[in-house]
Amino acid sequence: MTINELNGTYILDASHSTFSFVTRHAMVTKVRGSFEKFEGQAIVDGSSPETSSLSVNIDVASVTT
Repeated sequence: MTINELNGTYILDASHSTFSFVTRHAMVTKVRGSFEKFEGQAIVDGSSPETSSLSVNIDVASVTT
């Protein structure tokens, strides 16, 4: 498959994906967290990649640390 053949709308599979992060607190310890609720999609136009787009919505209230 070439990039020109890659076309369509792709939905993020939240059951097989994660949005997680690591940050430092007081430069001493690492704090790890993730978001439990999110959704997203990519619209891909392989023949004209500059018109492709990606959209992700994350429910910030679903953060766990």
